[in-house]
Amino acid sequence: MGTEINLMVGGISLSYAKNHMGIDFGHLFQEGDQTQRRSEEIDNDNNSENSEKEEDREISGMVFARTLRRIVPRLELLNHSLDTARMEYEAVIAGSVVPPRDDESSFLTFEDFCLLACRYPISSMSDEYIEDETQDWERTAQGRFAVYADDFSRLPSDRLDNLYYSEGSYFSSYICILSAESMLQVFALNPENLDIEVSWEFGPLVSNGWASIHDFQPNARRPQKVLIATEGSSDTTIIKRSLTIFHPDIADFFNFVDVRNTHHFWSVSSLVKFAEGLMRIDIQNKILFIFDNDVEGRQGFQRLQCLCLPNNMRSMRLPDLDEFSTFPVCGPGGESSADINGRAAAIECYLDLNLPNYGPPKIKWNKRGENVDRWHGALEFKDSYSRHFNKQTDEAFRDGTYNSAKLQILLDTLIKEAAKISFPV
Repeated sequence: MGTEINLMVGGISLSYAKNHMGIDFGHLFQEGDQTQRRSEEIDNDNNSENSEKEEDREISGMVFARTLRRIVPRLELLNHSLDTARMEYEAVIAGSVVPPRDDESSFLTFEDFCLLACRYPISSMSDEYIEDETQDWERTAQGRFAVYADDFSRLPSDRLDNLYYSEGSYFSSYICILSAESMLQVFALNPENLDIEVSWEFGPLVSNGWASIHDFQPNARRPQKVLIATEGSSDTTIIKRSLTIFHPDIADFFNFVDVRNTHHFWSVSSLVKFAEGLMRIDIQNKILFIFDNDVEGRQGFQRLQCLCLPNNMRSMRLPDLDEFSTFPVCGPGGESSADINGRAAAIECYLDLNLPNYGPPKIKWNKRGENVDRWHGALEFKDSYSRHFNKQTDEAFRDGTYNSAKLQILLDTLIKEAAKISFPV
């Protein structure tokens, strides 16, 4: 008989293996996603003379599970986007042995494929078994999809027809023609699918001796992680904690260069040299270099742009913000307001700048940028803003007591840039 293992979304199987682990989907999940579920078979056998030991029963029920909503951000960082799903669908069409009709133009477009896949919520699919002796068996088993039979006939695949017994199995056998990751992206287009469960039940495979429990580990794998390199320790501390608070579902995808015990005088020039050194040794990690949004950061970012970074490396500046376009400044000309984007917006400017016992935040101009005819400045009392950030509880960030709006824009930019980094070839 053997033992099956499936990656499931609702009641739909996206990937299947028998008597072996198959594809490793542990990276879709995190530590808190491991749980236990006892099947009816295990519960019914619990009091029998031949019942398994409690430890064996616990292993049998092991599963990773989380909602599709919480899976999608992880897919993006794994380079599984809707665009990659489109390319995969087009590749399936190109590799199809027999077009559904007379020419390839009769295949469903990717957009129509997505519409068909999201016609009904997965949770509403009937799994009622329809006996093949039933009158008009095919249409009955197809359920609500019977009226879309023409569309289903225009799907590319090498499937065998009539290997279905219910509405859900008919849908699954025809629609699930892409990789599990791409199908998850497609199904996520229907908002009603976002709260259904994606599960990978590995307990029976381990319990029956086909795999080791150590084969099933959650969290991003080392090659999938993005190493974040910043100008200094403040940037690292702020970004690392912010990711943990606001994006816990993907925080395990990011590692940081430790600047606490080394590189005490980390700078833009050091960061550029670091990038140049990594390029020379052809490092295979995924790396994102982050520069401040000031004169020196702009120069460092431009220098890296000229280096033609490989696909596994990418650089970014902290994002321009509208509220930085008229920011209080003081300098040789007195007090005024100025656009500090690209001139003086270090990471402290993205913190909550409304501190008790302090006046309005202000940039103090101190010098012109090297080789750039622009004033360079710094936020007055910037260390106070950092200390205030570090003293906050996680709840203060989540309930809005601490104004994190600018930080969240920064994080959104960072995540989008990280998702553009390709796996090393």
